[in-house]
Amino acid sequence: PKGTGGCILEESMAWSIAAKTALQGLRRRPLYLYQHGTVGLSAPFRVAHVPGTSAVMARWQSTDGESQDGDSKKAVVLSKRLPEDFIENTLLPHLEAQLLESIHVYTPAELARIARAYSKQAVRQYGLVKKLADTVKYRISAFEAVDIIDLLGSMWIMIPGDDELWETLEERIMLKIDDFTAPNFMGIIRVFNKRASKHHELLSKVLPRLRDLLRSYEGIELSEMLVSMAQSSQAAGDMDILMTLVPEVERRYNEVSLVHCINNVWALVQMKMVHHGLLQRVADDLHNPKKSKDLTPGYMARIAWVYRRCDTWSMVSEALLPLIRSASAEFRCGEFARLAQALPEERQLLERVAGLLRSTLEDMGRKDFLLFLVGCVHGQLLEEQNAGPSDEGSLVSACFNYIRDDQDNFKRDEVQKIVYLLWYAEKYRYLVEELPASWKATKEETLDYIRAKG
Repeated sequence: PKGTGGCILEESMAWSIAAKTALQGLRRRPLYLYQHGTVGLSAPFRVAHVPGTSAVMARWQSTDGESQDGDSKKAVVLSKRLPEDFIENTLLPHLEAQLLESIHVYTPAELARIARAYSKQAVRQYGLVKKLADTVKYRISAFEAVDIIDLLGSMWIMIPGDDELWETLEERIMLKIDDFTAPNFMGIIRVFNKRASKHHELLSKVLPRLRDLLRSYEGIELSEMLVSMAQSSQAAGDMDILMTLVPEVERRYNEVSLVHCINNVWALVQMKMVHHGLLQRVADDLHNPKKSKDLTPGYMARIAWVYRRCDTWSMVSEALLPLIRSASAEFRCGEFARLAQALPEERQLLERVAGLLRSTLEDMGRKDFLLFLVGCVHGQLLEEQNAGPSDEGSLVSACFNYIRDDQDNFKRDEVQKIVYLLWYAEKYRYLVEELPASWKATKEETLDYIRAKG
């Protein structure tokens, strides 16, 4: 027909333009992308690299399908999924190779970010770690205080044995000592204290500087620093920092509220330190009704735990027990667990709190239930073996009904915690056999571990 020739001409021109555009797009791609770009890339991703040709390419694929199979009018293009090991075996080795090749072009801030990211990888290439350390040593004169702080922790994880690197960093720290803040100095001390050599010269300059800077902080900020340190599992070894921070916290005692003072002694106890001066001052404040009247149940339980742990319960028992008894209806599961650990002899008080919490058992989440169970076991509130899960009105029965109803939702570590709790409480060891059958594998594995360890 007359109009058909023009249509065919337009269509052939469109294919020609699409092909040229695609080829030009491929030529413009960098060499390394041209070599590796097809690895793991799906068809839609490859089409997206050529602007404006998505519709034409889709039509091209459809037409090609028709040419191969005349009966088919539509061709389905399936994109390839990335393999499961793409990051480990393709992406990460490619990035490592690129970094090895071009690591010299990065700024100190970028080197610090690379080190922080690479230190989080489970498997690291030693060649890249060594090249990174050598680059830091070679370009150390360009590193500012903030770059050093960002770099220290990561380099300690990756290459703690490079003495030359740590001596270079030490020299740079002493040169830039006026640019660091108090938290910066704490981080520096914590890292260098892990080394075999103590670096007395560095400490002799950093510690006085840290002491001077701490004087400019408010009492609340010092309290927050101490509480933050207590959250670390290695904080007990940071005696250089604590010997500088704690005297300043004690000097600022009257500048902060009773709540912050309680947090201070709690943080010290978590780090296995007993500070009798602070304990006595807090106890004196607790005997003052004006200061202690608004204490929440959470802080009451915390005080009881701290003073019983320090074997100084007699300092506060007279002032605190009436407050705890009057607030027994307000204790939550976590506070009840801590109270049962600190005051197991106060059975009447614990039974009252447990009775009130039992009424909300059906609405508890698993975390609250575990804390409730901890309180019941430590307070020895569960019934003896003769009146166990078979007695529908017992506390044991209520707890095991919750476990059976929600057994499929408990995580592995939660099951292990329950097994540990019941096994180590000899009075309730018989309850281990009453746990759901679906937990048998985890239960047996945990018991085997306990026997092997014991």
